[in-house]
Order: sequence, then structure tokens, then C-alpha cells
Amino acid sequence: METAVYSISGGDYEGGGSASRQLKELLKKIGADPKAIRKTMVAAYETEMNTVIHARQGTMKVAVDPVQVDVVVADEGPGIPDIDLAMREGYSTAPAKAREMGFGAGMGLPNIRKNADRFSLQSVAGEGTQVRFTVFLRSQETAGSARNSVRVTAEACQACLQCLRACPTQALRVYKGKPCILGHLCVDCTSCIAVCGPKALAVPGLEQVPAPSDETVLVLPASFLAQFQADGGPSRALDALRSRGFRRVRLSSEWEDAVRAASLDYARNDAETFPVLAPVCPAVVSLIQLRYPSLLGHVAPFLTPMEAAREELTAPHVVFAAACPSQFTLLSMPAILTQFDIVSASVMYNVVRQYNVRCADPNPTTIAHTSSYSGHDVFEVSGMFHVMKVLEEIENGHLDEHGVIELYACTQGCFGSPVWPEDPFVARERYVRMREHISCSAGDHRTKAGPGFVRRTQPLQGRAGVRLDQDMGEAIRKLARIDTLTKGLPGRNCSVCGAPTCAALAEDVVLGRATLDACVYREEKR
Repeated sequence: METAVYSISGGDYEGGGSASRQLKELLKKIGADPKAIRKTMVAAYETEMNTVIHARQGTMKVAVDPVQVDVVVADEGPGIPDIDLAMREGYSTAPAKAREMGFGAGMGLPNIRKNADRFSLQSVAGEGTQVRFTVFLRSQETAGSARNSVRVTAEACQACLQCLRACPTQALRVYKGKPCILGHLCVDCTSCIAVCGPKALAVPGLEQVPAPSDETVLVLPASFLAQFQADGGPSRALDALRSRGFRRVRLSSEWEDAVRAASLDYARNDAETFPVLAPVCPAVVSLIQLRYPSLLGHVAPFLTPMEAAREELTAPHVVFAAACPSQFTLLSMPAILTQFDIVSASVMYNVVRQYNVRCADPNPTTIAHTSSYSGHDVFEVSGMFHVMKVLEEIENGHLDEHGVIELYACTQGCFGSPVWPEDPFVARERYVRMREHISCSAGDHRTKAGPGFVRRTQPLQGRAGVRLDQDMGEAIRKLARIDTLTKGLPGRNCSVCGAPTCAALAEDVVLGRATLDACVYREEKR
């Protein structure tokens, strides 16, 4: 059995939820079922915030084994004079400050009782309150091993350790001066690539432009054309592509618009849980599978835009320009109906930058025009830090007032990919202004008529990523050993050892990936 004790400070609204988050991470590491984790999280969060709102201080004591998690939250506060009245939905004694911050709706205790498998409440007026609840656990069902595509050039690494601090899922290690990606934790975002000055980490793809035929279709991210000046920029970029033989170009925004529209329709007519998460960014979908599997039911049942393009296009030869590793991972799945190549988007960018011919061509390149970048009914969030904050809020049962949310790993969506030199805010604004002037020939750029979105045939499944062992009992024992080792480390979280935090190093030691000798400050603490 694993036990933990967390302190709760009354009136600390900014720190409120910290104990609940630590409990959630504990349950994820032992491989508990996402539904049980979410029930526990909601009950724990409501109990913790009741302590923050009403009491001077309190503690959350947790005991977990492979069967159940038991939580006891005891506080020192005014107590509850009438428990029956307090259990009624909508009844609240929260102070004005709590109400101003969005708390005090009178649903806390009812939500705890609704999510717990066992629940009890004891309170003495003038002394305090004790809430006990139990949630029964079972092991998480997960998909197979994850596939990742961040390209690593170990000899280029200068051991600056910037990638360790940037990775949102702690998937990077730099042991013996060489970068290593823990594939089970990597979600193929671009956070590490963006901070890697020596280019030891990069977006994968062919580094040479594939030879096109007259039937070749080139699929570009919508952000591609925004890398060039608005005055003649798109036309000049298309001239450069034409000079290399690419006369049929389609933008990914065609499928992005279709997925957005399909997600809105799904939210209006079919969705049972809100908010609906539009699957526009494959890195975010992978993040949800890894760290937020309880939210998989919120994801609209459609393929991501690049996946949809791959399914729809039936030209003899298709070339995709990938702006991030997550796109490359999805596109590199075996094709059935068509031959295709995946080239790094930076390669196609260099084709345009090196182009010097300024004459017009009587056979213009055709390009599919985009309708719009975002809809009025869509709440858009970008950047991994903000994306993870929003997913935490949704997992806590909030933000259900939004119909559809689009989450992008890169700032401003694909406009923020590190393959592009332009600032993402400048590039997106430029794209919005230029899209009305992009020449297109709607009659001949398509290779197959279709809706632009593809419904997912197999439901998304969680990834085993953060769990310590397939056996929940063994995972609990490993977690106990990790806690013991972590307490013996300095707690600097300096990354000098090659792991992002002391806890990550302790986990690596327990799982056989490193030794304690990696910590240069361990003897100093002794």
C-alpha cells in the first residue's frame, strides 16, 4: 500500500488544487483506469477547495492499493452546523471572495458524494470537518506502444540541457552527454526542437525534394505561404514550386476547415460530453492519450486533418510537407491506395528561398484555397503550456460551457512550428490578409471529391506512458521506492544529472535507466 499526506492552506486560492493534482499523478503512475482517476480527482478537488474556502488549514491523507484509493481530508475550521442542508445542491456559505473567483456554487459536497464509491462526512461546529471517500480501482486498458519521430543527431548535442526543461512530458534525458528520448513519454510536439540551438533534435522527413510527375500532388501546411511577404509572396512561392515540377498544390487548411465544421456539427447534434475537443493537432491527441486518457471521450471522432488528407488523396503520387514530428508519425503509416513521400517542410521552404526566376508561366500551379482559419463558435488555445492548463481544467470538470475547443501544441498552431523562421503571430496575421488573394483553380486541383473529413473507425485508446509497471501492485511498490530515493536527493531539480528533475532521476534509477551516481550534488546533501 502507498500512502501520502498533502497539506492544504486555507485561503490559498492560487495554490488550491495542488494536493489533488499530486494524487492524480500518483494514480496515473500506478496505471489506474482513467474513469476511476477522474472520479477521484473531482472528489479530491472539491474536498480540497472546500478546505481552502472555509477552513484555516487541513490535510489530505491518501492510501492506495490495487483495489481502491482511500482519501481522508480533515480541516480546522468553522465546521458544518447542518449537514443535511449542506448536502443540498445549490446551498452555499462561501464568502464573497470565493464567489468572485468562481467558487461557491453549492455543488462541492454533492459532487464528492456522486463521484465516490463510499462517502462519509463528520463535522463539529467550531472545530472542523472530516470528509472520507473511497473510489474502487481497476487497471487501465491501453493501446500498443507509441510511435515517435523526433529526429536525434546525437553527435550534434552540446549537452546544454535546454530540451530537458522545455519538454512538457519529461520525455528527454541527456545521459553521458547524448540526448535520449523516452518514446513512451514523447508526444511528438516541437518543444524540444524549438530550443535546440545545435539542431541535435529536428523535424524528420526527406532532406531532398522528391522528383514530381505531372500527376504529383503537393500537400503544404497553410502556414507555408505565410513565411513570405504578403506582396507577391504566395505567387512567388508557387512559381518556385512550379520550377521544381509541382503544379498541383493543396493546403492542409482544406481539411482543417472540414474537421472544424464536422466537430461543430458533432457538438450540436451528437456529443454527450462537453467541451468537444476538435482533433486538429496530432501532438495534442497523443498528449491526451498519454496524460489525460479520461478525456478521450471528449475528442470528436474524426481523423486529424493530415490523416484525412492521406486517406482522401488517390493521386498516383503525393508529397506531404510535414511541419512537425507528429504529422510525420501519422503520415508514415503504410499506404494502401497511393504512393507518397514525406519531406520536411523546411526543405520546401528552402526551395522557395533559393528561387530566382521572376518570369510568368503560361501553365500556372493550381492551389486549393482555404475558407477561414477559425470559426466563431470555436475556442482556440495554442502552446503546450496553455494546452496542458486547459486540459487540467477540463479534467477537473470545468470549461463545459464551451462547445468546441481547438488545441494546438505550437503557438498559433502550425504557424509556430520551429521549421519556420517567421514569428507565428506575424505569420498568421499575414495569412489571414493574403488568403483572399491566393489564386486557385477549383476545377482541376482535386484528385477526389470528398467531404474533407474522415470519421475515425477505431476509438482512441490511452497510452501506458506514465505508468511504472503493467502490474498495479508492482507499480505501487516501485512508486514507494521512487519516493524514498527522491527524498534522498538534493531537490535542486537542476537537470545537471541529465534528467529533468530529481524525481525523474529517481524513477530512472528504479526502472534501470540510470544510477544515483549521475547526481553530482548527492554527497553534498549527505
